[in-house]
Amino acid sequence: MATKEIRGVGHSVERKEDDRFIRGAGNYVDDVTLPGMLHMELLRSPYAHARIRSIDTSRAAALPGVVAVVTGELMAQHNLAWMPTLSGDTQAVLVTDKVRYQGQEVAAVVAETAYIAKDALELIDVDYEPLPAVTTPQQALEEGAPLIRDEKEGQTDNRIYHWEAGDKEATDRAFADADRVVSLDTFYPRCHPAPLECCGCVADVNPATGQATIHMTSQAPHAHRTLFALVAGLPEQKIRIISPDIGGGFGNKVPIYPGYVVATAASLLLGRPVKWIEDRTGNLISTGYARDYHMHGD
Repeated sequence: MATKEIRGVGHSVERKEDDRFIRGAGNYVDDVTLPGMLHMELLRSPYAHARIRSIDTSRAAALPGVVAVVTGELMAQHNLAWMPTLSGDTQAVLVTDKVRYQGQEVAAVVAETAYIAKDALELIDVDYEPLPAVTTPQQALEEGAPLIRDEKEGQTDNRIYHWEAGDKEATDRAFADADRVVSLDTFYPRCHPAPLECCGCVADVNPATGQATIHMTSQAPHAHRTLFALVAGLPEQKIRIISPDIGGGFGNKVPIYPGYVVATAASLLLGRPVKWIEDRTGNLISTGYARDYHMHGD
C-alpha cells in the first residue's frame, strides 16, 4: 500500500490560488458591487500644518449626482470626528480644527459614481491658514518647535512616546567599567509599502438591524472589527469584516484609515452601501509608512 509523502519544512508548497489569478478571476474589494451602491472620494490637505478657517461645500453639494458632502463638523455631531488607533493613540477621521500632515483627510463626497465624486472634490472651497511645519524628528523636538498635537490636554511638546526596559543602573555601571565604549548613530530611511492594490472598502450598514458588513482590504480583520466597534459604539457581533483577495499589503493594510470609517458612517446615515477606493496619490502621501528610524546606540 502506497503511503502519502508528508511534506513540510524544507519542501515546496504547492500554490492553489495561481490558476484563478492567471485567468483574471481574482476577487478584490473593487470587484464588489452591491445594489444601490454609492461611491466616495476624499479631499486631502495640500499643507502639512494649517488651520481650517472655513469649508464651503455648497458648490459640491449642488453638483448633479452628489448625494452627500461629509465634513469633520458633521462627523463630530455623531461623535465620529476622532477614532482610536492600534498604537493606543487617537486620530482625526475628518479634521475639525487643523490639518497635521500633508494628505490628511479634510472632507468626503458621496455620489452616484466615482467620477462625479472626484469632480465634486474640486468644488469644495477650503480656506487654510498655513502654519509652520516640522519635517524631521530632530526639528520636532527643538525648543520652540510648532506644537502639532495641541488638541491633547497637557501636551506641551512633540514627544509622543517614552519607553524604558531593563536595569538602567546596572547598564550604566557596565558602560562605566568598560575599557572602551563605541557609539553609533544610524538612520533607517522611511519606506513605502506601495502595494499594487491601494486601500479601499465597501461598507453596507443595515439601518433596520444595525448590522454592518464591510468588505475591506484588511490584513487584520479581527482587530479592525474591534476598532470599528469602539468607534461606532456597536457590539462586535453586529460587525462583519470580509477580507477578499488582497493585492499586496506589507503592513500597509493593518491600520484603520479614516476612509474606512467615513464610508461606514456614510452608509449608516444614507441607508445605502458606500464604496471607497483609494487612488495611488492618496496611498503614496497618507498611508502607513515604515521605518524612518533615527537610532543612537552605545
